[in-house]
Amino acid sequence: MTTQAARLAVQERTVMRKKVSVLRRQGITPIHVYGPGMASLVFQVDTQLLRKTLSVVGYNRPVEVAPDGSNETHLAFVREIQFHPLTTEVVHVDFLRVDMTKTTRVEVPVELVGDSAAVRVHGGSLIQGMYTVLVEARPMEVPAVVTVEASIMDTFDKAIHVSDLVVGEGVTILTDSGQMVAHVTPPVNATVDDGEEAAPEAAAEPERVDAGDDAGPDAGADSAESSDA
Repeated sequence: MTTQAARLAVQERTVMRKKVSVLRRQGITPIHVYGPGMASLVFQVDTQLLRKTLSVVGYNRPVEVAPDGSNETHLAFVREIQFHPLTTEVVHVDFLRVDMTKTTRVEVPVELVGDSAAVRVHGGSLIQGMYTVLVEARPMEVPAVVTVEASIMDTFDKAIHVSDLVVGEGVTILTDSGQMVAHVTPPVNATVDDGEEAAPEAAAEPERVDAGDDAGPDAGADSAESSDA
């Protein structure tokens, strides 16, 4: 399955370093494009357009960076997004240029679809412990998401592992196939009812015997004889 690259129109940037704060106040965000076999390039882009593009492509869909007035475009993936520490506004984005004829490695989201009988019928809680997997593929074949049916988990003893994930031709999952993606835990009260063992009966308290009783009936006589001696 071929992925459609999102097109991002950008402009050459001449403002550098601390002066880029002026651009940000004007609703423009600086970006950087780099990659093997090329010189690093600096551009600027409308902040609203950049935000919209980032919300669509994330980190695992290709972007066609298209400078105004140039016939050359750059196929790239988002490599890093820098946010303002207080406002969470995007302040800078790095794009990694890739060769569309060569494979690249990208983290792809894992999405559970459908429902699990262990949850719906038996009242369990679905726990997803893995949300992305590392895949290798050519840029235009990287999947936007890897989906898996939650219905696999119809009982509490069944789980979804990386080996259960299915991807298209030309895509290889590099994450360890034995790692667990999701499982269902039984409800707490059911666990108690099924696994609760009867509490052992309290041991009978040993009978208390006074030291005087241990002496026996002849103890008084012996004592008397000793005093008479």
